[in-house]
Amino acid sequence: MRKFLILVLLVLTTMGVVSAQGSEEAKGAYPDRPVEFVAPASAGGGTDTFCRLIVDIINKNDLVDGNVVVVNKPGGGGTVGAAYAADKNRDGNYTLVALNGAQALGLKASKEVDASDLVPIAALAMDNVLFVAVSDSPYKTFDDVIAAAKKNPGGISVGVADNLDRLCVEMINQQVGIELNGVYFDSAGEIASAMLGEHVEFGIMNPSECIGQIEAKNMSALASFSEDRLDGVFASAPTFKELGYPNIKFQMFRGIMGGSGMSAETVAYWSSVFEKVSATEQWKTNYIEKSALDGRYMGAEKFGPYATENSEQLFQMGEKIGMFK
Repeated sequence: MRKFLILVLLVLTTMGVVSAQGSEEAKGAYPDRPVEFVAPASAGGGTDTFCRLIVDIINKNDLVDGNVVVVNKPGGGGTVGAAYAADKNRDGNYTLVALNGAQALGLKASKEVDASDLVPIAALAMDNVLFVAVSDSPYKTFDDVIAAAKKNPGGISVGVADNLDRLCVEMINQQVGIELNGVYFDSAGEIASAMLGEHVEFGIMNPSECIGQIEAKNMSALASFSEDRLDGVFASAPTFKELGYPNIKFQMFRGIMGGSGMSAETVAYWSSVFEKVSATEQWKTNYIEKSALDGRYMGAEKFGPYATENSEQLFQMGEKIGMFK
């Protein structure tokens, strides 16, 4: 009987060791099933391009053992995709969601999604903003815009695709002392069509959204909200600071959040992955330089407080002008 008990104990001990080893192997094998990378926008847009390039870099450089799959969840200015990632019935450790400044502001304003259910992982870039006109229009400089707006208060229209674009218009109105009219569209593509069709005079766009039109000489950037002049085809656009309006400046973060309940260990894992992505030449050349962004990696510890503070500041600005009524 004694020998039997010793044998049982040996077997159980061995099983415990194997189980522990198996547990460690499983932990080390993360992700052991596909990870959904949610793009809260339609295919082909800036957010979708952001997600798909990241996945391409991950695959080419073998940064993740498992599969990462881009899932498009457009609608509600990003709230549909964010709600999908924030769903507590979904495994947050296997859900990523791209989130930019406009979408973060949309979440705070809509109150349809509790942003605290999303877990900050990293920011990879700061996107710039431009004030754009059609090339063959009578508006060749921003002074032309001011003159027209003063002659026709509220009658000059600027296409905007989200609340951040609208805030940029209001920033101009307050600092310059004019009254431009922000007109909402669902995308930068629709703004471009409206401008070329002479339905609106101007548009607020990120460089990646208008670079093709500017290269084709269909549009021109009259001013930039950036701190310093941008390069390449945007080099001729003066900053608002150069034009005498130092308080007209703005950038939009492009970051990534984890799904509801993502563990600290998983956050650290993905934060490291995205830091490696941001260091590749493909990222620097095909995204940062090509789209005239500022490459700025922030890990979870810095990105979380930054995103919260940024959204709160923008929300307060929006409330002051009655944007969220």
